[in-house]
Amino acid sequence: MSAGGVELIAVDGQRLRVGSWRGSARLGYLAPPAEGTVLPVSTLRHAVGHLAAAGYEEVITGAVPETEIGDLLDAGFTVRERLHLLTHPMTHLDTLRSTAGRIPTRRARRADRGPVLELDHLCFQPFWRLDDDALEESLVATPVARFRVTGGARPFRLSREAVTGYSVFGWSGDRGYLQRLAVHPDQRGRGLVEALIHDGLSWLARRGVRATVVNTQEENHRALRVYQRVGFVPEPHGLVVLSADLRP
Repeated sequence: MSAGGVELIAVDGQRLRVGSWRGSARLGYLAPPAEGTVLPVSTLRHAVGHLAAAGYEEVITGAVPETEIGDLLDAGFTVRERLHLLTHPMTHLDTLRSTAGRIPTRRARRADRGPVLELDHLCFQPFWRLDDDALEESLVATPVARFRVTGGARPFRLSREAVTGYSVFGWSGDRGYLQRLAVHPDQRGRGLVEALIHDGLSWLARRGVRATVVNTQEENHRALRVYQRVGFVPEPHGLVVLSADLRP
């Protein structure tokens, strides 16, 4: 694997997703393919060696429960980012619907991806911004996903400025995931956040989901307030992203 590539590898019998973080040639990414998989120190060190041989100078992990980072610390990783983890109990959706009002959402199309990524870059810090590969990864991270946008009422004559907000929700078993949410800064406070979240939660509720989770950076106080306002409840333990220096 050369720097910039992405692949699924097997190390010590464990399957790992390794590759580039957001298209970077120097920053690699390491994550197990399944949530909750705990990797032994020996496996982590072999994976780190694999990324170093590919030319990466640093590696970061996916979000890991803060109670399960002992082996990563033993393998030479340090904490880079801390994230709040919140859960929605899938109750009081009617109240959320009344807050969302009559703002319509629609299914995102391939033509929306450029405007969606422009919006994403406007709303997130550089480290967390999606590129096209990362957006695709958010859509395939769960067996089924719902990708919705607001704006662009005429679907076959969209302008690049048409998308005012977007969301990606995922569904796996009885659990839902709010993978991504962004609303144009000029459109905040107009109910778009509530409309997108209500759309996603209602879709999950119809499929029997009992809880939906989302995470956000600890310093993103605005997002935390928004999620709590629409019914998400912080978990007692959060998530962390770790990193390790690969340079000799």
